Amino acid sequence: MRKWDKSRQGIAAVEFAMLLPVVALLLFFLIEGAQAMHAYSNLVEASREGARLVLMDGAEANVGAMVQALTEELDATAVSTTVNTGPETVTVEVYYDYQPFNENIFKMLTGDTGVQLAARTTMPLP
Repeated sequence: MRKWDKSRQGIAAVEFAMLLPVVALLLFFLIEGAQAMHAYSNLVEASREGARLVLMDGAEANVGAMVQALTEELDATAVSTTVNTGPETVTVEVYYDYQPFNENIFKMLTGDTGVQLAARTTMPLP
């Protein structure tokens, strides 16, 4: 059996104190990344459905309302939509001004207070 050396007491607490900021930073990036990916997934789905709506109905006016309905869990004031109909294609772009849940840490690490996410879908016209 090992005897405890009195000079080594508290070494685990020191190691934990040194690793805690690194683990907290990794956890922050994991949570923030998951939220950003979820928001981006909503944007991609909304742009696809908007392009399908233009192909089926031919009406560009309803695309904004559909995008707002599909992205209702996001901040509605931060979502914008553009529809471009060319001679052979229709393109729907959906933009979202993503704001992290802790803007201070995000600004300290990246220099920005937020990020603009964008999803674009282009489909050929029949």
